[in-house]
Parts: sequence; structure tokens; C-alpha cells
Amino acid sequence: MIKIKNDRIQVSISTLGAEIQEVTSVKDRFDYIWNDVTGEYWKRHAPILFPIIGRLNDNTYFYHGNQYELSQHGFLRDQEFSIVMKDVNFVKLQSSANDKTQIEYPFNYRFTVTYQLVDNQLKIQYEIENLDAKTMYYSLGLHPGFTVESDLENYHLVFEPHADEIKELRVDPAPFLNGVSKIYSLQNGTLPLSHAKLDNGLVIYSVDNFTNVQLVNTQSSHSVQLDISAFPYLAVWSPEHRNAPFVCVEPFKGLPDVYGKPGKLQDKLGENSVLVSETDMIKTSIRVY
Repeated sequence: MIKIKNDRIQVSISTLGAEIQEVTSVKDRFDYIWNDVTGEYWKRHAPILFPIIGRLNDNTYFYHGNQYELSQHGFLRDQEFSIVMKDVNFVKLQSSANDKTQIEYPFNYRFTVTYQLVDNQLKIQYEIENLDAKTMYYSLGLHPGFTVESDLENYHLVFEPHADEIKELRVDPAPFLNGVSKIYSLQNGTLPLSHAKLDNGLVIYSVDNFTNVQLVNTQSSHSVQLDISAFPYLAVWSPEHRNAPFVCVEPFKGLPDVYGKPGKLQDKLGENSVLVSETDMIKTSIRVY
């Protein structure tokens, strides 16, 4: 387990999937990241989703006439990362394509993630390098689970800049999209949360016009803000019909499949591409209060 720390927060990161395990306040020892010590709800904390997000139809896609299979959320969350650099408040980790990944995803890539603490903020940078001789296609998602201290109905999301409405991409049947969207009204950029709203599965919003989203508990001083300026979509999820004491707020750069038949990887809704020998650099942050 890797630990980085400053005078405000302590962060633990696993080399498996470069996954954040904890983000704990030094002052009051509150851990903002979900930790299922009982094994009752969800064993993960904040996995990185790559090279797909969500499910593919029949867990299958096509590329250049060949058929490939990938399970939900891809494989990066289960890849071992090596430590490239480390300091007290900084760590850089890296994982690359191998013979096994190329069976599921026929691209030669290098994936680097850097975590750095600045004051009450965990800054995160992803570098997705195309080492192949062809254009590479991918999706990238963050899947952090945040501890819920009381009923989820006491929580809401606040989007910045404040807007009057937000577009939801309808999920049906979960976890697939159905190709339909709906506009919801916001009050001062605020979207109420509840378990009832999430009991039919994850909810996905289009967030192109927003830079930040804050998860606020009206009954507590603890809140967390995510930089979503590089991510066009945001998903919200908690285990269905479980009243689980956590909620995932997930910036997406890509989307699950629209329900139907398997399609071409490059035609996926929200898909990203990296040209030969180029690198996509994607930045975000988790700020805790």
C-alpha cells in the first residue's frame, strides 16, 4: 500500500489498479472514501475504468472485422501498476499493455496516473499513450465511492457554474443506455439525491457545461468536490435496493453501450481516440472539506 500525506489529508493507494483506498482528514480522521470492512456492499473504493465504461452488448465489440470480448468496466482496475516516482505527497504509477490485455484490447498503450496532494486537494493526472502503429480508441471513467454519514436524502449535488437544468441520459435496461434523454430542472445548480432515485440503477448526466460538482451533506460539515471539466458525463450510483451507506459520483469520458447488438469500438457513443505516438492528458481533482 502506498501512502502520501500533507498536513491536511492522508491518501492510501493500491498498486492494483492504481486505486485510491482512502482519503482521510488529518484533523478529524474522517475517511471520505468508502471502505466496506464488512464485505456487505461493494469491495472496491475508487477503481479506474479503462478501456471501456460500463457494459458492452454481449460483452462484445468489433474492431477491423475482428470480434473481442471485454467484461464490465474493462481490465485496468485489475492490472498491477509499478511505481515510477514517489515523494511524501506525490506518487506516479504506470501500467502498460501486455500479451493478455491485447487479447481483449488490440492496442499497445501505456497508462500513467499521478497523484499529488496540494492543501486539501488530491490532484490527479492521467496520461494515456498510444504506442501502437494505429489510432487507439478508449473510454476512461473514475468510480469513487464516497462515505454517506446519514440518509442519502440529506445529500445533494451542486454543479458549478450554477445552471437551471441538466440533461439525463436514460439508462434502461440497466446498465445500458436506451438512447433517450430527459431534461431535469435544477435550483441554483442543485440536484437532490435519494436511494429511491438510484434503485433502478446508475443515473448518467451530460455535464459538458459544468466545471465542478460538489457532494454536500446538509447534516454534516463534510463535503467533497470533483473537478469534472475534462469529463463530458457524470454517473451517480449506489447498490440498488440496499440503502448502502455510500454513493459513487463518477466522472465519465465515454459511456456504456446503447442496448442492442454489439458494435464497432470506434463507433461507441462518447468514444475517445489517440493518434499514433500521441498522448491524451486528462486532469481532475478531489477536494475535501
